Amino acid sequence: MIFIKSKEMKINLTSTQSEMLSTKEDIIKIIKDNPDTVKAFDIYDNDELIGFVLVYEFEKNKYFLWEYAIDIKYQNQGKGTQALFDFINYMEENFAAKEFTTTYIFGNDVAKHVYEKIGFIETDVVDEPDCHEVNMIYYVK
Repeated sequence: MIFIKSKEMKINLTSTQSEMLSTKEDIIKIIKDNPDTVKAFDIYDNDELIGFVLVYEFEKNKYFLWEYAIDIKYQNQGKGTQALFDFINYMEENFAAKEFTTTYIFGNDVAKHVYEKIGFIETDVVDEPDCHEVNMIYYVK
């Protein structure tokens, strides 16, 4: 996979998937307003744009996987798992990443499966009236 710096999310998702992410407008603003702590990349498989990833460096060499999505056209082909695995390696090699945290909405079994397959482990569950998320962490080896 190839990761090219991005200023916006250009992929297509289902409406349900889009509801789980920040809006495209919010993503543009997040990237623009946080140039020192946010990194965003388009994900290419050879020359085809297949996904988008945005991370936030919350502490030196520790990143929050804020947005991660694979274009609907490339889902359920193993590309999402491979892209995330390759991205973690890319971040380790290019930015000395040591740790990733992320969350997924409780009940999103697809996200859970991908994260667990990579090696993320569940740390806790937030179950409040307006928030039902599972927190996860991955330590770069």
